[in-house]
Amino acid sequence: MELVDVYNNKRESINIKKNRKELVNGEFRLSCFVFIINDNGEILIQQRLATAKKCPNMWEVASGGVNSGETSLEGAIREVKEELGIDIEKKDLMFIGSYARVNDYVEVFLLKSNIAVSDLKFQKDEVQDAKWVKIEEFEKIIEEGNASDTGYFIFKEYYNKFYNTYVVFENGKPVFKKINKNNIE
Repeated sequence: MELVDVYNNKRESINIKKNRKELVNGEFRLSCFVFIINDNGEILIQQRLATAKKCPNMWEVASGGVNSGETSLEGAIREVKEELGIDIEKKDLMFIGSYARVNDYVEVFLLKSNIAVSDLKFQKDEVQDAKWVKIEEFEKIIEEGNASDTGYFIFKEYYNKFYNTYVVFENGKPVFKKINKNNIE
């Protein structure tokens, strides 16, 4: 039984622990998604087992529910380790956004890594494959119905606006400029 801490509709803890499947209307738990991106601007996606009860053979990013007593950051670290065998620390993750779903608050994180797929250690009862894909390729996989888009749009907004950017002030307003590998635009 997976116990979770229960939150109200203001994201305040109500100091109750429940099985995640027993949440009722107005009760929320924490979930996390980790978008792993390499220096080539590719996302590491993983494929669920063909025998999975939920979303078999679907591609997704490292994700999962936060256990009772964990923060969403600690849950993200645990999920990346469990699903892909990657050891990370709190300083390695960047929080990029959150949103509410039916019974959970989803926290979305970004991790920069250049790990080789051959160095990953898949969680035997969840993950059957992984690969690096360009963002556009992941969008196509989502559009074809072969991947989960959960958390993707927060990642995409962050990536488009802030990733590899710097800020300058023009006429007293912040303007984001893209960093080019050869120089700053």
